[in-house]
Amino acid sequence: MKKLVTLAIIGLLWNHNIIAQNVGDNHQNLREVDLIIQADKIKIGGTLTLPATFNTSSLVIMSSGSGPQDRDETLDGFKIFKVIADHLATKGIASFRYDDRGVGSSTGDFVNSTIEDHTKDLEHVMSYFKSSEKHAFNKFILFGHSQGGILSSKVAAENESVKGLVLMATPAVPLVEVVLYQVRQEYDQANISKSLIEADVSAHNRLMRAIEDGTGIEKAYQLFCNTTETILYEMNSESKIDSTKVKQKAIAKADEFKIIYKLPSLTSFLYYDPENDFEKLTIPVLSLFGGLDYQVPIHQNKDRMENALLKSGTKYDFVTFDNANHYFQEAKTGEREEYAVLEKNFVPDFLNQISEWILNYK
Repeated sequence: MKKLVTLAIIGLLWNHNIIAQNVGDNHQNLREVDLIIQADKIKIGGTLTLPATFNTSSLVIMSSGSGPQDRDETLDGFKIFKVIADHLATKGIASFRYDDRGVGSSTGDFVNSTIEDHTKDLEHVMSYFKSSEKHAFNKFILFGHSQGGILSSKVAAENESVKGLVLMATPAVPLVEVVLYQVRQEYDQANISKSLIEADVSAHNRLMRAIEDGTGIEKAYQLFCNTTETILYEMNSESKIDSTKVKQKAIAKADEFKIIYKLPSLTSFLYYDPENDFEKLTIPVLSLFGGLDYQVPIHQNKDRMENALLKSGTKYDFVTFDNANHYFQEAKTGEREEYAVLEKNFVPDFLNQISEWILNYK
C-alpha cells in the first residue's frame, strides 16, 4: 500500500521544440536515441529504441505504474521497460519509454501532477513523433503497466493514431477499490478479527472520500485514529504495551495517510473508472495478468475488463501467467517482500507473447 502511493541531454533544438541526442549503437540488433521533448512548460526525457530492421511501422510507447518512475521503470532493481524494449527491438519493433515528471531528465512536479497532466504528457510524446522528420511515426501501440495501463487506455480511447493497446497488470476498477483491497491484504497473516479488518477498510474509505469531497475530514480522521488504535491493541494483546505510545503510533499513521490521500498524483486516479474507456475501444487489446499478482489481482479486475471489452465489440486477448507476480517475475508467493530477491527477468514466454501479438496486429 505504502509503495503504491508514496511512491539533460544537450543536442539539436528543432523547430518543434525537441532536443535530441543519438547515443549510438549498444547492441547489434538495436540503436538507442535519448530525447528530450518539450511539452508545454515541462520537458519529457526518454529513450527511443530502434531495431536494426523494422517489422512494423508502429511505435510502442510505454507508460509506467504508480509512483515516480524512471524510463526503465526500475522496480526493486528490475529494469522492466528496458528489458521489454530490448526484446522488442530484436523482433523488429521500435519503442519509446520515458521518465515521469520530476524524474531523470524530465522536469515538472510528479507529486502534484494529475491524470490529466499525465494524459497531456503522453499526447505530447505522440505529437512529437508524428511531426518529427528524423524519427517519424504515425501509428502507435500504447503499453501500460499497472496504473500506466489506466493512462494508456484513456488516451487510446480518444486518439485515432493508437492502433493497439497492451495492458500489463492493469486495474479495471477505480483505484480506490485497488487501495482498499490492498489494505485488506496487509492483514492477511495478522491474527485479528475480520470485523476489525473491515472497520479499518472503512476507515480508509471514509478518509479518502472525505478528502475527495472536502467535507467531514476531521471526523473521518478521528475514526481512522480510533480504529488504528484498536487494531494496535488487538495485535499486541498478549504483551504489555504503553497506551501513550499506541496513541502516538495511531496518530502518526493517520497523519501519514491524511497526507497521502491528498496527493493529486493519487487522488486524480482514485475515482477514475477505466471501465468507461475500455467500453469505447475499437482497437485490439492484449491484457496480461499474473496468477500471483496481489496488487492488481485477477479476481478483482479481469471480469470487469472483459465485460467492458465485450460491450465495446473490439478484438481482445487475455493471457494469464500462473506463477507471475505484479512485475511478471516467476514468484513463489507473489508478496511484495519477495520482489527484491527474485531474478530480474520475466516468466517464460512473457516477452514472446507481447512481440508476437504486436506483429500479428501490425
